[in-house]
Amino acid sequence: MIRRSISFALLPALAACAAGTNYRPPVVPVADAWRGAPNAPMREAGDWWTEFGDPVLDGLVATALAQNLDIEQAMARVDRARAGLRAAGAELLPAGRIEARAARERQSTESGLGQLSGLAPGFPRTVSQYDLSGGASWEIDLAGGLRRGREAAAYELEAAEASGAAMRITVAAETADAYVQLRTLQTRLAAATELEAASRRLVALVEQRHAADEASRLELEQARASAAATRATLPPLRAGIEAQLNRIAVLTGREPQAERLGLELPGAIPDAPVATAGTPGEMLRRRPDLVAAERRLAASHARIGVALAEYYPKLSLSALLGFRANAASDLLSGSANFVQGAAGLRWRLFDFGRIDAEVAAARGVEREALAAYRQAVLRAAEDLETAFAARAGALAQAGDLAQRLESAGHARRLAEQAWRAGEVSLIEVIDADRNLLEARSALAASQGEAARAAIACYRALGGR
Repeated sequence: MIRRSISFALLPALAACAAGTNYRPPVVPVADAWRGAPNAPMREAGDWWTEFGDPVLDGLVATALAQNLDIEQAMARVDRARAGLRAAGAELLPAGRIEARAARERQSTESGLGQLSGLAPGFPRTVSQYDLSGGASWEIDLAGGLRRGREAAAYELEAAEASGAAMRITVAAETADAYVQLRTLQTRLAAATELEAASRRLVALVEQRHAADEASRLELEQARASAAATRATLPPLRAGIEAQLNRIAVLTGREPQAERLGLELPGAIPDAPVATAGTPGEMLRRRPDLVAAERRLAASHARIGVALAEYYPKLSLSALLGFRANAASDLLSGSANFVQGAAGLRWRLFDFGRIDAEVAAARGVEREALAAYRQAVLRAAEDLETAFAARAGALAQAGDLAQRLESAGHARRLAEQAWRAGEVSLIEVIDADRNLLEARSALAASQGEAARAAIACYRALGGR
């Protein structure tokens, strides 16, 4: 193997190169256009959540971006990666140090030089020693392993920064999603509460008619059962509202027991138009999570060069200048100084089997990173196409449900009028109540799903 038979005559040439190959971004095949993209103009640059036109949502997202602890962790990882890059760069530079030491020792007369004390009258058992020295060392990066290490650290910093940007998009989207779900549940609760009040009024009316022998016992029990069924829909909705309030509190960096910021008061379900998505190729450049995956791939490629550099010898230079004396007054005298220079060579000549394994492991990491990047691209495309489809389906459903709600409202009023006139039984009124509740709840849920799909589109587009 050529690497294993390298000669010292090639060492000067190694100083001008670096082990391994330069990184080239992979070519990932993508479609020319999205299948389900909306026919809408591109939106102008800016915060996507402002498209919902809800000041409360704007404030919540701003608070989450400033106080969320997941973002804080991501920024800490950026700081750590930046420190790693500085450390990798420092490896290429000479290292220097200054040392000072003062010691006092009482020697044993039963070991070492102390045994000679009997042959030398007045031999001092207690001695002092003072040292002051400065040294420098430098590993010459012949094979470029240190340069590849710095290159990998730079890629890892870029990956950390992109991951931080991706986390900001995730937190903003999660906050908006929780807010939309909160407003959806509050709307459904308001509809159920209104119907529950109507059911109670109906029960009271049936009780009066039953007392006057104008309504049967069966009609009374039917009215009571319907009212109980309507009341039973309220606790799950209240629990869902509480869960979303807790979720928003944590996303904004507060305890779930914190003050609700007025969010417990009902509000309208916000919605926003979804702009066109551009092309799949543009998505690769603007989604920070895909940028992070590609940068991690670049770092793993550079780490192969670090491993390959271990096949070659490593040359280091060092120097030491200092003073050493047994008395502090003599420490800086001319006779107390000493100078040392050294050149060192380290070569894992008989350890190539282990280096082979290290290189193979580095190549395996790169292969895994490449597969992870390609998978991330596929999943990103899947997320966006799914969000487009969900948005279109929810909007179409909301249109149909709005018509259903209008018809159910008319049917409910007509049924009650007919029952009061004795033309239909109470069961028709109860059925009309149930249909009205289902229509209002389904419409609110569909509107919420449309808004959540819009959030998913913006998130899948990289916050654009």
